[in-house]
Amino acid sequence: MTLALVLTLGAVTGGRGQELSGSVTPANGSPFGGLALPSVPQNWGDLPFKLTASETVSYNSNIDSLPIGFVNPRGGPQGDFTATSNFGFSTGANVGSQRLFLDANFGVIRYLHNVEFNSTIYSLNAGVDWNVTSRCSGALTASLSKSPAQLTEQVGTGINYSTTNAFNETGKCAISNGYSFLFNSGLTTLTNSEATNALNNARTDLVSAGIEYAKGYGTITGLASISDQNFTDRSAAQVAAGLATEVAFHSFTLNYTRQINPNLSVTGLIGLVGVTSGFSLALPKTLLPIYTVSTNWTLTPKLILSASGSRSIAPPTTVVANAQQGYSAGMNLIYQLTPKISLSAGGSASYTTTTFTSTTVAAAISPFLFSTQNTYSLSTGLSYAMTPFLSAALNASYSERVSAHTITPQDLVTVSLNYRPY
Repeated sequence: MTLALVLTLGAVTGGRGQELSGSVTPANGSPFGGLALPSVPQNWGDLPFKLTASETVSYNSNIDSLPIGFVNPRGGPQGDFTATSNFGFSTGANVGSQRLFLDANFGVIRYLHNVEFNSTIYSLNAGVDWNVTSRCSGALTASLSKSPAQLTEQVGTGINYSTTNAFNETGKCAISNGYSFLFNSGLTTLTNSEATNALNNARTDLVSAGIEYAKGYGTITGLASISDQNFTDRSAAQVAAGLATEVAFHSFTLNYTRQINPNLSVTGLIGLVGVTSGFSLALPKTLLPIYTVSTNWTLTPKLILSASGSRSIAPPTTVVANAQQGYSAGMNLIYQLTPKISLSAGGSASYTTTTFTSTTVAAAISPFLFSTQNTYSLSTGLSYAMTPFLSAALNASYSERVSAHTITPQDLVTVSLNYRPY
C-alpha cells in the first residue's frame, strides 16, 4: 500500500513534482453566485504542512545478533526479510515572534518469518522556537521515539526496540562583541524491549551552561554540565554485585568549529569527564579526557569526504555498566556521478569497554555482557533521484562485533523508495 502511494504521488507530481492544480475560483454565473473561493496552492511547498512517505525492504542475515556458532533459540534461519512503511507529517506556525512546530513520523515494521517481532515505530518532535527581545533565542521541545537498535547499538543478543521520551530546552543570549551565554536542560527516559538491554534503562536529568564566542568563520564554545543517570531496571542483587542505580556525569568541554574555506570545515572538542556514584555537585576525584575531531571536505565539485575520530566517557549502551569508555574512527565518501545519481562508501571502527564499574559484576552476571567490545562496519550505497521529490536507494553494509572471544557478523541489504514533496 505504501509503495503504491509513493509511486502514485510521484507520478502525479511528474518531472517537476510541484504543481497541485489550477485555481478553483468560479467563473461568473457559477452555482456559487460569483463567490470567489480561495485558490489552491500551485506548489507543494506552498501548503501549510508537509507530507512524506517511504517504503523500505531489507534483508538482515543475523536479526538476533547471534555470535558465530550459536544456534537460533527459536529455530529456523537467523536471517529474515523486513518491510518498513513510514509516513511523515510536519507543520509550523508563527505566533508573534515565536515559531511553533510539529514533526511526526509513524511506521510499521513487518517480518517475513519472525512475525512475533512486528512492531510500530514512530518519532514526534513538537515545541516552539522562542525569541525574547533581539538578544535571546532558543527552543523548547518535547519528543517521543521508538526504533529498532542496530548490532553496534545494543548489548548481547536478541531483537531490541528502544523507546525514548524527552523534554529539552536550549537557549542563547547575546552579550556583546561576539560573546553569548548558553544554557541547556533536559529530561530523558530510555527503555529497551529486550531484557538484557533493559539493564541500561534510565531516566536522565541534564543541566548545562557555558559561553560561546563567534567571530568571522570560527566559533568556540565552553560548556559545563551535569547529567544525572537513574537506572530504573536493576535488581537488588545486581546492585549488590556492583551495578549502580544512580550515576552522575560531570563534564567540562571546549568546542571549536571553523569554516576554513567554502570547501573545508573542521570541528574539534576536548574536555574532561568525571563520574560519581549518586548525584553530587562536588567535583569528582577522577577526571578522564575526552575528544572529538571531524572534518567535511569537498575535494572536487563531485566528491565529498567526511572523517571523524573520538574518545568518550558516556552512559552505557553497548555494555552493561555504570559508564562506558569508547574510541571510534570513521570515514565516508560521496561521489555525485550525475545530477541524479550519487554513490557512497564508508567504514568505521570502534572500541568500547566498561569504566567506573566494579570488576566483580562480570563474574556475578555474565562476562559476555561486560567485556571489551570491538566493532567494525563497512557500507556502500547508490541513490537515484527520479524526480525532485521522488528518490530510490540501494544500500549494503557489513558489521562485526568481537567480544569475549566471540564474533558476531551481520549483513544488511536495503532497498528504499522515498517521497518528499519539498
